[in-house]
Amino acid sequence: MRPGIAILLSTAILALLLAFLFASRGAGAGTQGAAAKHWDETIETFIRRKVAETYVDELDEATAIDAFERAMDAYVDFDAYCDYIPPKEYKQWKSDTAGRYAGLGVKINSVEEGLHVVGVFPGGPAALAGIKVGDTIVRAQDQLLAGLDVDQITPLLKGTPGSKVAVGILRGPRPEKGPPTGTEQVLTVTRGVIRPPTVFTRRVGPDGRFLQLRMTDFTEATAEEFDRLMDGLTKSKPVHGLILDLRHNGGGVLGVAVRVADRFLRKGKLVVRMEGRGRDATKNYIALAGTDKHLELPLVVLVDEWSASASEVVAGALQDHRRGVLVGSRTYGKFLVQSITEIPRKGAAVKLTTSRYYTPSGRSYQGPAKGLVRVAGRPAGAGLVPDIVLDLDEDQQKKLLRHWANEEGKAWDEIVRWPDIADDWVDPQLTRALKLLEGELVLQKIQRGRRPSRRNG
Repeated sequence: MRPGIAILLSTAILALLLAFLFASRGAGAGTQGAAAKHWDETIETFIRRKVAETYVDELDEATAIDAFERAMDAYVDFDAYCDYIPPKEYKQWKSDTAGRYAGLGVKINSVEEGLHVVGVFPGGPAALAGIKVGDTIVRAQDQLLAGLDVDQITPLLKGTPGSKVAVGILRGPRPEKGPPTGTEQVLTVTRGVIRPPTVFTRRVGPDGRFLQLRMTDFTEATAEEFDRLMDGLTKSKPVHGLILDLRHNGGGVLGVAVRVADRFLRKGKLVVRMEGRGRDATKNYIALAGTDKHLELPLVVLVDEWSASASEVVAGALQDHRRGVLVGSRTYGKFLVQSITEIPRKGAAVKLTTSRYYTPSGRSYQGPAKGLVRVAGRPAGAGLVPDIVLDLDEDQQKKLLRHWANEEGKAWDEIVRWPDIADDWVDPQLTRALKLLEGELVLQKIQRGRRPSRRNG
């Protein structure tokens, strides 16, 4: 396609897209925005007609849809976080943020024959049907999976909770070389809702007196998961201090992050302030926990350069209220808030940056939406500075990620990927956190042992 025709086509598709966008907006939007002021409907009509009447080839539906989606992305490209979300992606996003999906409950690797099962969720649909780690799924819904990529296979496996899917499997383990052998077995799996864990805990420190609680992200299920684990662990054995590990936590649902933060703050304390132009874009989120049992628990928060967005909301609130000590590397620096609005009757959505957030003391480390200078993948000079800055070197970072992979794999009954890393391995940042908690306990003991000072006179 010649450049001139390509530009004409893109402009025409953009015109169609914008007409749809403005027609879909609520009554409050009106025609007062900058886009409305600079939009020329005469040009729109002319270009659409020209493309329809004279472009050399008739566009097929797939090409037209792809151009439409790219045009929408171009229109909302005000910063790196704005997107038009087409129906397929929007459906997946809703499933991801809910922290659950209706499927088989397996972790897989793509192989030539289909899907190699590397993890099976205990008590999930696949486990109940008899699928085991090491098996290879070669057929779903009477369709051979050989040659298909994961994106093509996933829709065959996922579906409505309670619905059934027939899958063909070859029993594992897979041979070191060549494809798996044996007779294909057909199993019927009843799809169910899977809620992969987002919170991981372990006892650390002398006699396991401290609790490390790591959150991978903030989904709708995270707060409930957090409460359940905390209640169970504190009942079984006293917890003398807590390490809230937000490293590599890229954020998630803001409301869930606020609910986690207010578990450690007294009622009425400000967690975060949002400021924006739109209706309901400016608001304060206040702690509601009040007499929560975790208020007096000594707390250290671990962060790194991949801690972003909702993670920074939690860390910033606890740091500003001096509720916990931040240890680790400077955080990513994403202090922009996105709102996702579903487009009525289209199954799609638009994600726009609608607010900036500020910590309780008024800090906000997000630069302008455009033109950010980035260092190591993040805005230069952005992010929360820990109270104790301690970076990990490349080897330590690699070992930490492998330790987490082992930890997360247990929830799926995976074979341990990195057997050379012990379950009780402690990284340097966690070591510093443990020393801080041990020092806090010593200080508390000294304070309890002091006699009241005698008043003069």
